[in-house]
Amino acid sequence: MTLLVHNCRLHTAAPGDAFSSVFVEGGKIQGIGAAESLPRAARVIDAEGRLLIPGLIDIHLHGAGGADVHDGTAESLVTIAAALARTGVTSYVGTTMAWPEEGNRHLHVAREAVRKDLGGAVLLGIHLEGPFVNTAKKGGLDPAGIYESSDAALDDIFTATGDALTMMTIAPELPGNLDVIRELTRRGVIASFGHSSATYEQTLEGFDAGIRHVTHLFNAMPPLHHRYPGPLAAIFERGDITAQIISDGHHLHPAIVRLLHSMLGNERSVCITDGMAGIGLPDGRYFYNGKEYESLNGAARYLDGTLIGSTTNLLAIAFRFQFFTGCSLEAAIDSVTKNPARVLGLDHHKGSIERGADADLVLLDADNVPALTIVQGEEVFRRIMR
Repeated sequence: MTLLVHNCRLHTAAPGDAFSSVFVEGGKIQGIGAAESLPRAARVIDAEGRLLIPGLIDIHLHGAGGADVHDGTAESLVTIAAALARTGVTSYVGTTMAWPEEGNRHLHVAREAVRKDLGGAVLLGIHLEGPFVNTAKKGGLDPAGIYESSDAALDDIFTATGDALTMMTIAPELPGNLDVIRELTRRGVIASFGHSSATYEQTLEGFDAGIRHVTHLFNAMPPLHHRYPGPLAAIFERGDITAQIISDGHHLHPAIVRLLHSMLGNERSVCITDGMAGIGLPDGRYFYNGKEYESLNGAARYLDGTLIGSTTNLLAIAFRFQFFTGCSLEAAIDSVTKNPARVLGLDHHKGSIERGADADLVLLDADNVPALTIVQGEEVFRRIMR
């Protein structure tokens, strides 16, 4: 079916630019411009001047809508897909841990759901936080899902995930992990620095082995010190390293978000949620890996106060990133669309509103809340619109 989103304001438009229309056919954007210059469509949506942005891509999300990837059920993944669509996320990388004692059943279930139509956001792949991370920097990770690397342990992970494994967070300073990083890179899996106590020198060794990305920058890693620079100095000085930023106002002080943006620039900044099942739900108490936590004001904390993730949705995080840093609207939207697509190697067809790109689109109301979410040309969420 052909679709025309008419009379919309693109997030890349300059002030005073005329409204645009976007023509969609076969799940792809086939034309952008004045409506009269585009083909007639079977369906026309009048955006009434609303802002149109690319569908958001969350590359670090555990759950939403009361469900978690670790639940290990197809129903939970359907719940996550619908909950994310309501917040403007059209695709995501499901984040979880390895649980060999449970047979990694949840990984098998997620593997079967990758790129399937679940009625909402598309699961692009699996991101494993661990198991080859440093227990000294475990943060909210369950110690049961952290263990030493070996050929057999890595083979077990690939048996469970197959080609669905998209990213693995790993600590380069631990024995054997540089070899794991090289093997991940050889297989096309993104090796991401994180949950690590690495020194400056060990971090550079990780980069030389193949790490090109960083998991939730500043969180679960040593701080910057003037005599012992640690990983942060190595990350800042390497222009080929992209990094995740949780700009929810809880994980990082706004001044630190500004610092990160100034050091990384627009293109290396990738905003994420590290989202928990409480995303899209009221404040209250929920469970993560069988342990109770409290969702309050957009943050998820175990009852002992340990910060374990965010319950602020990705769109809100993007606008907070803009507010904290003073960056442009385009840069803020890029941090949750184009930049994560580039990390995943999907920027040739996701993360932008361009001819030939996937028709993953979100219309925002004046209060920057999604009014309409479209995934590959199909409407998956709509608030009341004429």
